[in-house]
Amino acid sequence: MNIICKIRENDISELLRKVLNKVAPYPKGIGVEIMTVCNLKCKHCRVNIIDVEPQMMELNFFKQIVDRISPIIKKVVTFQFSTIEPFFHPQLFAMMDYVSKYNKYISYPLLTNGMLLNDKNIASLCSRRVPSVTVSLDGCKQETVESFKTGAKFDKIINNIKILKKMDKPKVNTIFVATSLNIGELVDYVDFCADLGINRIFVNGFLSYLPELSHLSFYSKEGNLEVRKVFLKANERAKKRDISIQFPHLVTARKRCDNLSHMYIGENGNVSPCIHLARKTPLALMGEKGVTIPIMSGNVFKENPVHIWSRLAKSRSEPMSACRLCAEAHGVIVSKSSALKDLL
Repeated sequence: MNIICKIRENDISELLRKVLNKVAPYPKGIGVEIMTVCNLKCKHCRVNIIDVEPQMMELNFFKQIVDRISPIIKKVVTFQFSTIEPFFHPQLFAMMDYVSKYNKYISYPLLTNGMLLNDKNIASLCSRRVPSVTVSLDGCKQETVESFKTGAKFDKIINNIKILKKMDKPKVNTIFVATSLNIGELVDYVDFCADLGINRIFVNGFLSYLPELSHLSFYSKEGNLEVRKVFLKANERAKKRDISIQFPHLVTARKRCDNLSHMYIGENGNVSPCIHLARKTPLALMGEKGVTIPIMSGNVFKENPVHIWSRLAKSRSEPMSACRLCAEAHGVIVSKSSALKDLL
């Protein structure tokens, strides 16, 4: 029997798209900002700091965007909804279904604060191509979580995770944003997540938008030896509990941001390099502060989206000067498998 017969059609399609993305002018994934409002009011969050009118994208307008970018949708592997809480939008699953009309193999990894993971939403996501749900859970104690995220209810989030884990799919991950407020819980947090049946823990750095919040972050040009020790202890505990864990780098270094491999489309159809460059956004990094100047690469209704992406991709070969004060562009926010090598 030909070995290719043993490979599912789904796997072949995804493999081909990954190969095509290396030789064709297409992003790895697409993100559309379907709303500018969240169900929580966290003081440290960009949504509650920037000057933007709270709104939710109407389904018909979303469909118009999808129709325009359909040539790109057919080539990518993932599609993400908003940089905020996706389940807060009442038309989330209708939006998924419309995107899938153009690409039945596209997947929808979701990042959530966990508050809206009710039975109805869980049933809906389990019937669609949602490979993973990553819950932002910044501690294993009620006081820690609820004091950091305004409006979050620890017991409700944990109960929702337990309901989700009863399903055969999707994988359930967590994000732990490491700060001076919760770093002491990280090792115990590994045990807590292992007991919940979490598949993977992503330890992220804290991105500060305001100078008065900078004390919450750990990274620097020299690194942080004390936090490094905690990371190593957490890694050893994860090995014992057989749970995957990733860490961020602790030493800042200008790099090409991962956001630059995805196509970000704002609530008006504008294409920008990332959410922080879509509108004026305050940033604070290691004693410096500033406000980004919005960069618009084009609008999907006014220009061929493929041409917009092709032009944007060419400009991203080197770190952008506009990202100078963004910690994410310095490699110390998003967890990386490569970061563990630097810690050891």
